[in-house]
Order: sequence, then C-alpha cells, then structure tokens
Amino acid sequence: MANQIEITMLPGECWYGLAADRGTSMPLDESSVFSLDITYNPTNNQVSPVLFSSKGRYIYSDKGFALKAEGGVITVSGPAPILTGKEGDNLREVFLTIAKRCFPSDGIVPPKEFFAVPQYNTWIELIYDQNQADILRYAHGIIDNGYPAGVFMIDDNWQRDYGCWEFRAERFPDPKAMMDELHALGFRVMMWICPYISADSEEFRYLRGKNLLAKSKDGEISLHKWWNGFSATIDLMNPEAVDWFRGRMQYLQDTYGVDGFKLDAGDAFYYRNDRSEHNPEADANDYCVKWAELGLSFAYNEYRACFSCQGKPLVQRLCDKSHAWGANGMATLVPNTLTQGIMGYAYTCPDMIGGGSYSFFLAENLKEILDEELVVRYAQCAALMPMMQFSAAPWRVLSAENAEICQKMAMLHTKYGDYILSLAAHAAETGEPAARYMEYEFSGEGMEKICDQFMLGDKVLVAPVFVKGQTERAVVLPKGRWQYCDGTVYEGGTTVTVPAPLSVLPYFE
Repeated sequence: MANQIEITMLPGECWYGLAADRGTSMPLDESSVFSLDITYNPTNNQVSPVLFSSKGRYIYSDKGFALKAEGGVITVSGPAPILTGKEGDNLREVFLTIAKRCFPSDGIVPPKEFFAVPQYNTWIELIYDQNQADILRYAHGIIDNGYPAGVFMIDDNWQRDYGCWEFRAERFPDPKAMMDELHALGFRVMMWICPYISADSEEFRYLRGKNLLAKSKDGEISLHKWWNGFSATIDLMNPEAVDWFRGRMQYLQDTYGVDGFKLDAGDAFYYRNDRSEHNPEADANDYCVKWAELGLSFAYNEYRACFSCQGKPLVQRLCDKSHAWGANGMATLVPNTLTQGIMGYAYTCPDMIGGGSYSFFLAENLKEILDEELVVRYAQCAALMPMMQFSAAPWRVLSAENAEICQKMAMLHTKYGDYILSLAAHAAETGEPAARYMEYEFSGEGMEKICDQFMLGDKVLVAPVFVKGQTERAVVLPKGRWQYCDGTVYEGGTTVTVPAPLSVLPYFE
C-alpha cells in the first residue's frame, strides 16, 4: 500500500468505528488483537474508513484501508492518504469535529414513518412466497392486532425476474388495488429490488445490446454469484444504465403508487471483478457507493451494505440476524448499532424482530422450536432504538401473552416517536447518532467498554436483557438521578440491579 501509519495506543484509550458487523469487537484497546481489510468491504453491512478514540484522536481516509491492532499498536495502510490527529479530549468532541469536516450531514431527514412508528417487512412472514392475498392478510393483521400503521416492505420474489421489475401476474392479480388497499390502511409501501439482471431474461438481452451491463477484466459480461444464483448487474458507473434502472423504479411509483424501495444486495465483494469503461479506476467500494446514491432519488429507501455514505438520508439496517441469543443473534444488536452510529450512519434499524435469517423459519416444526422468549426480548431491544422492524407476525408465532408484550413494545416505540424524530432531525444537522455509546455521553466515568446498554439521545438509558431466563438486569448508571421504568428513582455513579421479568424492558430517564 502507498500509505501507512502506525498509532501507539495511549493507556486506557479505546477506539470505535470501521465496520458495523465488527461492533462486537469494539472498542479496540491495548489488549486487542484485531484485523480487517476494507480496501473492498468484505462484510455484508456498513463500513467506513474511520475510527474515533475515547481520548479525542481519529483515523480517517477517503478510500478503504487495511487495519491491524496488536500489541497496543494500530497499523493502517491503504491506497489513499490516511489522516490522523487529535480533535478534542473525548469521543463526542472528536466525532462532531470530524463528522462536520469529512462527512457533513446534508440536512435532509428520512420520512417520519421510519422513526415514529414500527416498520413491517414481509420477508420472514412469507419468504419467497410473496403474493397479494397473503400480503393483504398480513397488513390487516397488523391493524387488527393493535399495531400502528407505518412503513410496509414487500420483499424478494414479487417481481417477474431480477431486472424485470413488474409484478408476477399469477401472484398479484391486481397490484394497483393491493397498493391502494395498503395505503387506505395507512401504510407507506416499499418494494425490494437489487442491481441484478437475470441472465436469460429479456432485460438482459436489451441491456447487453445497449452495453449497459457490468463487465469483467476480460471484457465479457460479469456474472455475479450471489445468494440467489448467478446474475449480471447494471453498470453502476454508466449514467445511462443508472438512468434506465431509475426509470424502472419510477415506473413502479407512477403505475402502482409505490412509495419507495428496499435496495438490497449492494455488497461490495460482489463487484470486486467488475470493470467499467466509464470509470476504469473504480473499485468495488465505488460500485457500492453508486448503488447507495441511486436511493437518494427516493425518500423511502433502505440499505444493508454501504461504504462511506454517512451524512445522507439513507436508512441503514443491520445485516440479517440469526434466531439466536449469541453469535450473529440478539447479542450483536446493541454493539453493532452503536458502531453504525459512531461511523456516522445515524438512521439505523436493528434487523427484523426475531431475526431476518430466513432458513430457521423454514422448519416444519417452527411452533415447537421457536424461542418465544427470544422474540420478546428482541422486540424489547428494538423498541427504543431509532427504528423498529417486525416481520414474523407475533400474533401468529407467539402465545397470546407474549404477542401482547410485543404489541406493547410497538406502542412504547410509538410513545417515544416524537423524541426519536427530534434526534433524527438533530442528526440531519450534526451527524450525531440517536443510539449512542455510554462513553459518548458520559466521558470520564469509566464507561469506555460498556456495549450492552446504550443511550437514546441524552435522555433515555436502555439496558435490554440478552440472556435467556434472566429476570433482573445489572445496569451501570452515570452520575445523577435516574428514574427506572417502574418509577423507582436511583442515585447514579454506581451499578444497580433492577427487576426485569419477561414483560419488562429495562430503561431509565
């Protein structure tokens, strides 16, 4: 690499950032052994070549880099200049300074429905069997079971083919009527799309003839292996190709009244072999950025994989989580959300409640193996995050008692909706995340490594339960007086243990 720096960590110094799905490895300190190369993003979540320290120091680059931490030394190497220095004395001060300088917010807030009320996605509920009748049944179930209407996402396999963004007639006999009915119920409707083009489709032949498909190094059409098979992609470096794709999205809006799009499969590692005559120097991360920029044309958008797109009104979801307590499960939600925020991705969603990794939900004996306690605790964890997204219908998969708890968590999120909206508006001006590390808000109180509780803004402390069967929760309270959700007032500056039966999300004001 042309550029390399080494930073010796200070005693007690902690570093945060780099990659959302490495949040469980953060913060880095003198004891850390860690490495990650984001020269092209190898993860399936957000990354950015930026880290901030609890002592007010930073590392930043415009391009991806390789980072290694070992023996109290951070080594960073990359193709572009790597900036480092000190701006302030703590995590908050350095973040606000560098965010304003390097990835300033553009002042635009995503639509209020993302924040003020829960979201609903048809993926786990229907998986690949997306169809008009069941979509409407799910939507009516939301309202009938006491949930507020909000953003409603129709997921993969509604379309005739990848790249042919038209409803499948055998599954959607009257998509305009379906859209009108969803709108009448109060929903804003988003459709799942991806940049792929099925290789034996009419669209493929058209785009190939127009030279609008990405090519590989040998000049042939680049066929990407992804989770749904092998497909070509539009050449995201070619403005004509992007205009064609945007036109198909606009067609869905004009014809059916679609409100926006879930833009999936922008993972940089799928583009690492692509070359474009429009920008021969573009790397895999650049293609990911172009896919993200396409979403800026539509106020209702959602992404899962992004590179250095902070400061933009783009909704960022955590990658699909397992139906599990530990690895890639619920325990990752808070640390990975906090990492999203400290990188500058302020508009974050902690994946679908219960987990968005669909293979578990295919089990024929789902009712017997589903962990209802996990679903409830997951709903509680999401309830006081910036966004909250349901998929598997609680009233279908849970007991009546546990389904009622999930509904109450949805209403708790709605209760704090105006406050969360105010944090989103603040983020649009400053970049400051809504979900914040304890260290971010309370520097100097020994909270550098607390990653299982968080602050929602500067007002609400949230400490979800992450252990199966646990009915109380130890919480580190900052200095001051804190009121627990049951009304009990505690003096801060210490650790307290509070009751947390399954019906209770521990949180304080």
